[in-house]
Amino acid sequence: MSLSSIISWFKPRELIFFDLLEKSAGNLCDAIGFFYKELETNDPARWDDLKRRMKDYEHAGDAINKEVIDKLDQTFVTPIERDDILRLSHSLDDVVDHLDTVSQKIVLYQVGHIKPFVLEIARLLYDGASELMYLTQSIRNMSNVKEIRKRIRLVQELESKIDGIYNMSLAELFATCTDAIELIKWKGILENLEDASNSIDIVAKMVGSTITKNA
Repeated sequence: MSLSSIISWFKPRELIFFDLLEKSAGNLCDAIGFFYKELETNDPARWDDLKRRMKDYEHAGDAINKEVIDKLDQTFVTPIERDDILRLSHSLDDVVDHLDTVSQKIVLYQVGHIKPFVLEIARLLYDGASELMYLTQSIRNMSNVKEIRKRIRLVQELESKIDGIYNMSLAELFATCTDAIELIKWKGILENLEDASNSIDIVAKMVGSTITKNA
């Protein structure tokens, strides 16, 4: 038996769920950080690598989510409600899935340079993911409810800003884009970015609900 297996065996099993949720949030932050950094280069020569690397993050998120499900099947008593653990895990993974879809579309649609509104949304998504890292870690002890509520409100404000950019950008596309194919491309990318924003907001609300039930 390996050393890591021995450590895992002696570690209180209920703490594993906090570890896994934080690991998922970490994967999400790494994915969004890489996504934003690569888009910011605005170099079409990098899009194939963006697609490949984002798929790696997506696979990593799926693996963590599967481990959460496996541990739930093996654990009788959990530190917070089983449904909350499962929903948090799925929602964290959903954010990475949406960004992976955007990366796939950038390559599939043969996108050249990234439009400014996409970069602006990507930056706000990165800010939101950073807040999720704090919020996910806060579930472990729930010791500072006031600060947690503040961070949740920040995520909601970021989601509102992204909604505003989405609506304005979509209106601009319909008003100025004369190429129907280009319109469809950017509309699809915008929708997936908004889906990612909505998933971040969902995670924040779930943390708030979990804190209310357990703090």
